[in-house]
Parts: sequence; structure tokens; C-alpha cells
Amino acid sequence: MSKGFSFASVILSYFLVGGGMFTATLVAGQLQLGGEYAGYAILALGAFVGGFIAARASHGSTIVEPAIGAIAVVATIVGLAAATPIGKLLWAAAQDQTTRFVGSVGISGVVGALAGAAISEKLFGESTRSSIPWLLYTALSAFGASLLATLFASLLFMSGKTDQLDAGAVVLIGLAAGCLLAGLAVGASARARPLIAALLGGGLGVAGFFVLIARATPQDADATTGMIVLAVGGAIVTLIGTAIGWAAVGRRQAAAVGPTTR
Repeated sequence: MSKGFSFASVILSYFLVGGGMFTATLVAGQLQLGGEYAGYAILALGAFVGGFIAARASHGSTIVEPAIGAIAVVATIVGLAAATPIGKLLWAAAQDQTTRFVGSVGISGVVGALAGAAISEKLFGESTRSSIPWLLYTALSAFGASLLATLFASLLFMSGKTDQLDAGAVVLIGLAAGCLLAGLAVGASARARPLIAALLGGGLGVAGFFVLIARATPQDADATTGMIVLAVGGAIVTLIGTAIGWAAVGRRQAAAVGPTTR
């Protein structure tokens, strides 16, 4: 049964659905899969995977939070893109086409996330009380947070709103904030204390993001060392966020719910 609405699970869904959508897009680009409708299908597939996993991690409703997370991802992309000169130009020059594109992306994300969450709920029911799966959930959340943080940094840098910071500093700030939020949501949503899983999962998620980046651009030894340092830092920040989320919310909710039957 659903345990009601959980804002922490919305944050998890935001990172998971966003990570799924962007990963699917990047993979499609690597495989050179093109076409307008193919693109929407790929976005829906990524959102499906994110919604499926978000339903497993959700402490509350397994359907509502992934849908809200998908809407928030699309709203974030549109809002940030509209703040850039290119986004403003596209909106002014081709408002109808841009509106149709945004609507199609939004529908693809929401439908995919809803379908994934519904199937996950149908197959597995409520989230497990074990902390072991949270290694995967945390890794994917940190991965999605890293992707979204980089998107934020890129669009904000393009908008000229970060004149006093370079792109690298904006990315670092975004990564830290994303990992902290992901950790808070993990700690608040888990039914068992997931500290070790959060530490390992946070590091794996950030490392996976940088591996994805490394496949797209050549990296030297210094860059590889920097990635390792950032992955360790991401793991620590995620752990801190998880500990706070568990102490503030998760432990109390887990005690109130009690043991599950599966």
C-alpha cells in the first residue's frame, strides 16, 4: 500500500528520472540514433527506467512522486534554457515549434516515468526495508544529480549570470549541492539506515558520471586524478546528507511504519 506523499521521494525521483532521460539521450547520441519521434521515444525510455527505480526507492506514493519529478526535470530544462540568449532567440523566432517541442518532451518524460513507476509497483509493491538496494538507488541518484548539476552550470554560464565564477567552479558547486540533496532524500526515504550504501553509492554515482564524460572527451592523467578526488568528495558529501536525512526524518518514519512483510 502507498504510505502517502513524500517530498524526499520527489527529490529522488527528480534525480533518477532526470538522470535516466539524459543518459538515454547521451547513449542515443553515441549510437547515432536520430529522428524526432525516435528522440521522444528515447526520452520516454530513460524516464521509464528512472520512474521504475524511483518507485522502488519511494517512501510514499510510488506513482505520484516520479510524475512530479519528471515534470520538475522538464520545467528545469525549459526554465534554464529560456534564460540563455539562444533559448530566448528560439522562443521569439519559432514560438509554435518550441512550444510543441517542449510539450512533446514533457509528455515523453511524464508518460515514461508513470509507466515505469506503475509497472514497478505492480511487480514489486512497496519499497524494501533492506539497506542493500540503496547502494544502487544512491548511485543512480548521485549520477542524476551530477548530470543535472552540469546542465545547470552549462546553461547558467551561457546565460552570463556567473561572471565572477568560471565553469569549473559552477560545476563543483552544483555537484556538491546535488550530492547533498540526493543524500538528504536517500536518508529521509530509506526504511533502514543506509549510511554505508550511501557512501559507496555516492562515490559510484559521481564516478560513473565522469566515466561517461571521459568517453566523450579525451582525458589526461591529471584529469583522471581529479575525477577520483571528486568522486571521493561526492561520496563524503552524499554520506553527510544521508546521515542528516536519516536522523531528521528517515529513522522516525521507519520506526512508525515498522517491519514490512517482504
